[in-house]
Amino acid sequence: SGLGVLISQVPRTAPQRRGETIKITCVQNKTSYTYMYWYKQLQGEGPRLIAQSVDVSSTTHEKEYNASKFPITRPNTKISFMSIVDLRTQDSANYFCAASEHTVL
Repeated sequence: SGLGVLISQVPRTAPQRRGETIKITCVQNKTSYTYMYWYKQLQGEGPRLIAQSVDVSSTTHEKEYNASKFPITRPNTKISFMSIVDLRTQDSANYFCAASEHTVL
């Protein structure tokens, strides 16, 4: 109680080749935390929201992040998968997920 949510994300690092697809898995330990978020952070910049999902029912991508480039699936409230399709140089960044009981928007 009071510690918040524990997030596990794999892979931690993933060097890939141009044109490949990578799949990132995010697992959180709070079943009551229905909101999950995916972020992209370029070196020297703050994180930018890619998309958010509410429970397993819906995912909303931000305008600059296409759902076909960054497809997200969420089979249950504890896990979310995000792929990055057709990797390009501009996709090189830190990607991470977060979870919350309420929306942060």
